[in-house]
Amino acid sequence: MKKYNIFYLAVFMLLVSACADLETLAPINSVPTEQAITNFASASAAVNGIYDEIQDETLVFDGWLALAQFFSDEANATGTFPTRLEFGNLNVFPANTTMAAVFTDLYDAINVANNVIVSVPAVADPTFMDDQKADFVAQAKFLRAQCYLHLVTLWQDVPLILDPTIDVGDVLNVPTSSVGEVYAQIIADFTEAASNVKKDIGPLGASKQAANAFLARVALYQGRWSDAQSLAEGILGEGFDLTAVPYLDDQIYSLGFTPTDGNTLNFFYGPADFGGRYSIGPSQTIIDAFEDGDARFDRTIAFTVPQVTEPPTAPTPYGTKYPSFGAGISGTATDPIFFIRHAEMVMIAAEAAAEQGDFATASAYINQVRSRAGLSAVTLDSGNYVDLILAERFVEFAFEGPQRLIDLRRRGRAESVLSSIGYDPCDDVWPLPQRDVDRNINLTQNDCCNC
Repeated sequence: MKKYNIFYLAVFMLLVSACADLETLAPINSVPTEQAITNFASASAAVNGIYDEIQDETLVFDGWLALAQFFSDEANATGTFPTRLEFGNLNVFPANTTMAAVFTDLYDAINVANNVIVSVPAVADPTFMDDQKADFVAQAKFLRAQCYLHLVTLWQDVPLILDPTIDVGDVLNVPTSSVGEVYAQIIADFTEAASNVKKDIGPLGASKQAANAFLARVALYQGRWSDAQSLAEGILGEGFDLTAVPYLDDQIYSLGFTPTDGNTLNFFYGPADFGGRYSIGPSQTIIDAFEDGDARFDRTIAFTVPQVTEPPTAPTPYGTKYPSFGAGISGTATDPIFFIRHAEMVMIAAEAAAEQGDFATASAYINQVRSRAGLSAVTLDSGNYVDLILAERFVEFAFEGPQRLIDLRRRGRAESVLSSIGYDPCDDVWPLPQRDVDRNINLTQNDCCNC
């Protein structure tokens, strides 16, 4: 992809070395990556650079969260940015610059990960231990797989780039790979991460548990029901009880922030009453999806206080998953993004068991989620399990990522559920950014794109 131009490569070297002066980097035909990672310290800095890439401001709001939420019945595009309104109107043009920025940022993270994966094993420093190298490579593969999973579930066929972008020219003209090829690489990367990442559990950063959780998610998306249930239950363990863990405290893997390296999610989800831009608001559909007495509602949606005016000002609904209201636009909010939680493993086990005809087990799992929310039990059967599981996942994971859109697509329900807001079969895949198609002679625009 020709978006990796000389300027980008210079910036990349700045990230991984943390000491280069950008003004001294003259245009060259290749980047000597062996100079970037030479010991444990520089390798650690390079791995931290991948995490830094996935915290990019565009990815944090638009990429990981908002665009897919706009593109479903979960959220309304309540701001004024026309590129976001295209997603809210389900009419995304290939020239959409917000989409292009997200696409580019995902490949930026992949490129930094590729550099770690290729360079770290070749480091000759005898003080840099093999187990340390394996851990760094495994973390890089974990993060690369996470980025590719996001790409393949939203864009489907995408370029599969496994080597760092070093040379310039025709080598950048990478064609798309099939969904199956991309998923195969995702599975290989998460599998290696599950074996070689040092950390067993913990929500911040790659861990063995998180890698296996992603493998369970992938198996669910691919309809490998036995694998999905086995992987999910392996994480939960015998006798796991979700009701013993408070809502949103069941984090397996989250994107964390510090006050000095914070986010502005509160600004985008927050209403003007709290100094927010209010670029994204709960749809009436998600508001109505919560049953009476659902304890998750107040942790998900709130309403502004109506103003005494003439005529009276109606209360405005807003999302509360990122509640650091008052931090303004300073970027100091520390609300995490919940990439994957134990509740998802419970719901994966429920769906996989139901698909295999074990409705007693499936019902027991979904009712752990419902019981924690203060709701009555349901009984799944062959006629209702898809609807009930989709409904439960909708409210459980609201505003946490692209789950709603992906769930409707993978279950073949997107067109029937979202047709009232303009969804048609071509909306099952997003267009590739036109600037990438224009720059890459081997990249072909998606068939459904009317460009």
